[in-house]
Amino acid sequence: MTLAERLRSETRALHEETEELLYTEPLKTGVLTSDQYRHLLQVHAVFHRDLEVAIERNSVFFQEYNQTDRRKSPWLKADLAELAIALPDKQSDLFANWSPVELLGAAYVGEGSMLGGKVVFHHLQKSPDLQPLLQNARFYRGYGAEALEKWKAFGAILAAQKEADHATIIEAAREAFRTYHTIFRQTKVEKPAVV
Repeated sequence: MTLAERLRSETRALHEETEELLYTEPLKTGVLTSDQYRHLLQVHAVFHRDLEVAIERNSVFFQEYNQTDRRKSPWLKADLAELAIALPDKQSDLFANWSPVELLGAAYVGEGSMLGGKVVFHHLQKSPDLQPLLQNARFYRGYGAEALEKWKAFGAILAAQKEADHATIIEAAREAFRTYHTIFRQTKVEKPAVV
């Protein structure tokens, strides 16, 4: 079994828990509220911003990752600005103590969110309250036509990892899903800052 296959299999339960946490039911049934949409953007913004900062600190290890071309935080910042919401000023540095190999597990979670983005964007359009907010929305459009190509390139990075590191990468991916849960709880209680 390849590392990518193991990641998919061994993180499936946490992946599904995370999807449920992130308003999957209201999203699929077309009743997601504008407040829930804003909250989703905030959760993703904190996760991706902190992950991108950590990856940048390990640029040599992530050379093949081509981070410049994979940044999601500018899209999220723009989407939040459209809603007159600023990202929290204080960076939480969630991934500060993660090794490069562990960050690869978190990157798996982040890149996976791009694969599901197209489906999420389709569901978002079912909610009448969100129609005015989606006109210039960027994050959930993901990589667009390049999504499969970028996923394959990321798969090649995973395939190049030493087998001795596989368990660490998988556990880090699990922890990254748990990190989404933490961010969800922390951002839910905070009122969004108005720009």
